[in-house]
Amino acid sequence: MSSAFASQGPFNHALEITTIDVDAFIEKHGINALVMDIEGAELDLLDQALLPGVERVFLELHDHLYGLAGIQTINTALAKKGLIYDPRGSSGPCVLYSKEDGERSFDAEIAHAV
Repeated sequence: MSSAFASQGPFNHALEITTIDVDAFIEKHGINALVMDIEGAELDLLDQALLPGVERVFLELHDHLYGLAGIQTINTALAKKGLIYDPRGSSGPCVLYSKEDGERSFDAEIAHAV
């Protein structure tokens, strides 16, 4: 088990990890999708990062670490970047956020049938 929160413990030892500018890394490598499970650190990362060119973010929400207010912060931060909760790829705490990709074909057929 790992966590950015010592209080989540128990743990054997702490590691210090050198970080880099995630936005510069995304731009340099042309990344358009992120998959993350960073044990609570997604709240700070997603609130601060610009995520240039990212069209999809898949992550595990950790309400036990940052509460529902933290989940709302993530939702708001991603919405400001044009990323919307996408139920097509979400299940429980594992959530997909996507850029709007238009009406799906079966949605159009249903809308026309009504």
